[in-house]
Parts: sequence; structure tokens; C-alpha cells
Amino acid sequence: MIEIKLDRGSCQGYGNCVLVAPDLFDLDADGLAVVNNAFVGDELLEDVRKAAYDCPTDSIAFVEGAEPPG
Repeated sequence: MIEIKLDRGSCQGYGNCVLVAPDLFDLDADGLAVVNNAFVGDELLEDVRKAAYDCPTDSIAFVEGAEPPG
């Protein structure tokens, strides 16, 4: 699994993550990014990487091999 981490404190709402991975990210009412699901399968690794790479504020990070809580 991959854990997606989003630093909303540094997000500026450019929306690049939503453009490249609309199933993983969305923009909230304030125009800032939100992660739709913090833990996703390995098959989405390329989408997660692209979203992190395309974020102009480096607000997206991810951890491969993560275990969901519980």
C-alpha cells in the first residue's frame, strides 16, 4: 500500500494534483487540496508520483509499503 501525505499548510490550491490524479485528490470549499483516500494500492503508484512531482509547493509526499491503521 501507499500512504499519501498532504501538507495543507503549504498547499496553495493550484489543483495540479486534481488534474493528474482526480481519483486521488480533490479541492475543498477553500480551494485547497484534500486526499480522497490516504491509503491506496500499489497499482496507483505512478499517479501518486505524478501528483507529488507536479505539486509546485511540494505539499504531497508518499510512503510506499505503508500499513493502514487498525
